[in-house]
Order: sequence, then structure tokens, then C-alpha cells
Amino acid sequence: MFRKIRQEISAIGIPRALYYYLYPALWETFFQQIGMLTVLSEPTTRRTVEHAGLISEAEHCFALKIFDAHLGQLAGKVDAVFVPRILSTCGGHMSCPKLGALPDAARADILEETEVITIEIDERKRPISETLLALGRVLGINNSKNAFAVEAALDAMRIAQEELAHDQERCEGPQLLVLGHPYILGDEFISGQVTRKLKRLAVTVDWFRHTQHDISETIFKWDLCSKMYQEISGLENRSYAGVIQISSFNCGCDSILMEFVRTKLKEKDIAYMVLVLDEHSSSGWMDTRLEAFCESLRWHYGSSGNSYDG
Repeated sequence: MFRKIRQEISAIGIPRALYYYLYPALWETFFQQIGMLTVLSEPTTRRTVEHAGLISEAEHCFALKIFDAHLGQLAGKVDAVFVPRILSTCGGHMSCPKLGALPDAARADILEETEVITIEIDERKRPISETLLALGRVLGINNSKNAFAVEAALDAMRIAQEELAHDQERCEGPQLLVLGHPYILGDEFISGQVTRKLKRLAVTVDWFRHTQHDISETIFKWDLCSKMYQEISGLENRSYAGVIQISSFNCGCDSILMEFVRTKLKEKDIAYMVLVLDEHSSSGWMDTRLEAFCESLRWHYGSSGNSYDG
């Protein structure tokens, strides 16, 4: 089937949501290297969010609604859309069950008239490099070109991850860690308003990055939640003045993770706040909560807000 449809594909679409941020720069580089015109959906805007509320399932989490809106941008404008089936992004753990149904849901709800190309991502069974090689084979790419495309894609992802992990500008105010799923932190529209507000409040922010694949903590079977919990568990007492978790409304995994994170941070004497976002979120309430949180840290730790001052 894939060998046949590839001859008819001149443009393949990639939604700029969910898996796009799980593996930054990987997929578009791979498709470009095997000779396909790659079309990314536009970055998330307020209009994207409003459209998501109209076309997506009401019971979806905010991140999935955003994904549906990005699929809607691409529907009918490209010859095919790439939607992988995500079962696991690291060994010994599973992804959110809804990510395993992505291609089926995409075909049924949004992409009825657009071809869906998919591949199974399960890093419990094989690394992402082998998944890319398998994708190239089912698309009929010869071995040498396929291997070159895989190496180029992996290099592009490593560079993108290094750029995401660059040092933040240091300030005199409180030092905070911002926690969240990569498709929440990576989406500028969703997380950018938090970034800009914290910058105006003169605090130093470290962003949690999901680049570590070895997970020793086994309290969760969910991959991304386990990575976040392991990061929190490894913090020294009062290593940050506070932790802010940005969560997607209706995220079942996060709803359980939050209580464990709250308990662990209380043991470490680190303040904790959760911002739950949905399509109705506005900057007003968020500004107020961030201001109150940072001011309480300054009051607790002194004028600098330095968590090491005691």
C-alpha cells in the first residue's frame, strides 16, 4: 500500500503538535532527506485554539484538541499526513493510551479525505533509529538513501535538543523549574505566555527537557510522567525556590502525577504550583497567579528569592 501511494505523494503534512515536540526536528528532516516535500502546520495561535474547541472531542485533553486543530489545518492541503502510533518513548514504560490511537482517531475524525501515513513508535522494542529505518522501507526507499536520511534526522534532533537545553538568562530573583510535557513546554503559544511573564518578574527559569531515556524510578508506567517524577526525585532539598508545572486540562496521567510531585517537593521544602490550561485560558488569571507565587517566594526567602539563603 505504501509503495503505491508514495508515487502519488508530492507533499506530506506534519502537525506542529504532540509528537512533533517529542522528537524535535526528526520527522521533517527525515521526510525531506528521502525527497518528500514536507509541510508543517502553522504554529499554534489563538485561532488554532478556538478551532480546536469546535472540531475536537469534548473529552480530549487540551493537548489532543490542539493536535486535532493542527490536523485540520493540513486536511485537504497535502497528499498525506504523517501520524505515528506512539506506544512508548522509552524502555520499560508506556505512553498515554490516547497516543496509541492517534492514527485511527485522525482518520475517523479529521482526515477522512486525506491519506494517513503511520508507523508504530515503541521504544520498549526498538530504538527510534530502527523505527525510522522501518518507515523508510515501507515507503520503498532504497537502503543507502534510507540510512543517510536516518542519520541526518537523528543529527537534526540532537542539535534541536541541545538548543532547547541552552542556559537561561540568570536573574537576581527566585530560581524556578518549569515542568511539563514536551508538547506543552515546546508550544510557544501555550508556554510562551508563562515565559514572558516570568521574565518580567525577573526570575531565573530552568525548563525541564525530556532528553533522558533511562528511567530508574518505577512508580509510574507512563513514560513522560516517569521522566518528570525522576527529575523531581533527584533534586536536592531547596535546590529551587519553586517548581511550576504546566499541565493540559483533562490529562489523566498528570492528574495522578501532580499529587506525587506535590508530596516529593514538600519533603524537599520546594514550593509547588500547577497551571492547568485549556482553550478558555486567558493571560489575566495566569499573570495574577504567577505574580502571587513569585512574591510569596521573595517573602519567604528574602528580597532576592534565592532558595539557598534559608
